[in-house]
Amino acid sequence: MIPNGYLMFEDENFIESSVAKLNALRKSGQFCDVRLQVCGHEMLAHRAVLACCSPYLFEIFNSDSDPHGISHVKFDDLNPEAVEVLLNYAYTAQLKADKELVKDVYSAAKKLKMDRVKQVCGDYLLSRMDVTSCISYRNFASCMGDTRLLNKVDAYIQEHLLQISEEEEFLKLPRLKLEVMLEDNVCLPSNGKLYTKVINWVQRSIWENGDSLEELMEEVY
Repeated sequence: MIPNGYLMFEDENFIESSVAKLNALRKSGQFCDVRLQVCGHEMLAHRAVLACCSPYLFEIFNSDSDPHGISHVKFDDLNPEAVEVLLNYAYTAQLKADKELVKDVYSAAKKLKMDRVKQVCGDYLLSRMDVTSCISYRNFASCMGDTRLLNKVDAYIQEHLLQISEEEEFLKLPRLKLEVMLEDNVCLPSNGKLYTKVINWVQRSIWENGDSLEELMEEVY
């Protein structure tokens, strides 16, 4: 209950207006106290805003010897365009990225510990996955150490294994992912097409990559 004579007012436009003004200040370089150096590109921002959305940057800012000075953070392994996407997200809560940039945005979000963004990017990649791209997606998920994404890609591969084995990328795998094909819930086709593909992969690995049969057999248990 609100006491008599107590003024209560909620400005529904205040947050949206304030966020828009903060972003305008960032773009004009006003009151910025963070300089991000991303592969030679400089980006200005506000420490408080970035600390709220990135636990990684929060830890860096929290350990600054001069908390009232300008923080300098350097990244040599991130795509500047992807970092710009994350900066816009931090100031607007809107994530907008070209489809070709999504993997780089994911990598940058992983580095900055922005888990929500990472999950959204992963879900987007899954929504666009097909038999021609699933192997590259599996390599990406494995490289990123994303168990959730990897399990979903593997489930897709198990379901479409025969179609995927027809793709050229299947034969280019450095190591055939036999653990995917040997899951208990995978029903291998009986027409021999898949087995022929496996033999082709073994032959290619031996002839073109110089692998020995003994090394390849280590993949089979």
